[in-house]
Amino acid sequence: MKALTNEILQLLNNSQEAAFEVVFKLYYPRLVYFAKEFVPESESKNLVQDAFISMWDKKPQFINESQLQSYLYTNVKNNCLMFLRHEKVKKKYKSEAAFQKQNQIYTEALKGLDTSTVTFQEIETIIEKTLSELPDRCREVFILSRMEGKKNKEVADALDISVKTVEAQITKALKTLRISLKDYLPLVAWLLLSVK
Repeated sequence: MKALTNEILQLLNNSQEAAFEVVFKLYYPRLVYFAKEFVPESESKNLVQDAFISMWDKKPQFINESQLQSYLYTNVKNNCLMFLRHEKVKKKYKSEAAFQKQNQIYTEALKGLDTSTVTFQEIETIIEKTLSELPDRCREVFILSRMEGKKNKEVADALDISVKTVEAQITKALKTLRISLKDYLPLVAWLLLSVK
């Protein structure tokens, strides 16, 4: 389930802005969705942008997309942890028990989240295996919708089926993938969003 070509990764490694824009457009919404699980939405956008700025400034080299994913998710995870620590200090003197408890839960959840390259390789393997086990039409609809980003109407037109059939097939695929990927949420929550 690779979304980026080796050519784009190579261009990114060579600090090409066009490749950076492709990566940003692909991963920004996913990372914001991930960060929103732990911090307010307005902050999640800033923290994700900070991760991309850091990547551009440090110019790390990536062998494959799993390494890139690991790098970005780890940076966003760390940015969220720093934000939560800062909020904890700010609210410490206000003694807001509910906030303190929620902050602690989010902090522990983030600390325990594995964002290593191996994890993203495992996720990719599970997605590929699960998709291969779906009925042909269901797999075809899901790939067009979630992997290629087509709207339900576009998928329906391309396959000469109704929008309702597209929605039903996506729902079926999502249900199967949710079960297969249950141990990797919220890293893949963006993929498992309901029909659009």
